[in-house]
Amino acid sequence: MKHWMLWLLAGVIAVTCGLWALINPSTAGTTTEVIVGGGLLAVGGLQGYAAYTSEGFKARGAAILGAAVALFLGLSLLLGPFGDGSILGWIVGGSLVAAGVGKLMAAREIKEDSLSQYIMMAAAVSAVLGVIVLLGGLGITLGLIVALELLALGVTLIILSLRRKKKTGA
Repeated sequence: MKHWMLWLLAGVIAVTCGLWALINPSTAGTTTEVIVGGGLLAVGGLQGYAAYTSEGFKARGAAILGAAVALFLGLSLLLGPFGDGSILGWIVGGSLVAAGVGKLMAAREIKEDSLSQYIMMAAAVSAVLGVIVLLGGLGITLGLIVALELLALGVTLIILSLRRKKKTGA
């Protein structure tokens, strides 16, 4: 996490797109999918670059996992479901659980920081959303699930970026 500003930018984009998707989970339809999908691609790209330049195996591993999930979800929203959609549900559910694990790894990395509890809550949100998707959605729309995941991801990235800025004194 060498470049805290990239993490902050990715977090702000994620929160903005998450709020947009939360406000318009189904009414905007295609527009929401394009905006949220594009936002996820931007977040995944920025997070991937930040992972590439980060120091430490644990930080890099968590960032790569988060970037892969964001890129996959963004492509899935922009290109549509692969196959009949049931495989996409399993992959998205598994990806969300993996994103929760990645956030938990990031929280454990900064466990001495008082803000780690917020990252742990974001990890729990991602994991629970993944389980919900794996259980068939339980009547919750994909737009709402993606919106909540974007908000959890954005909060995590913003906290990590501000912590990194404070640590480096930049």
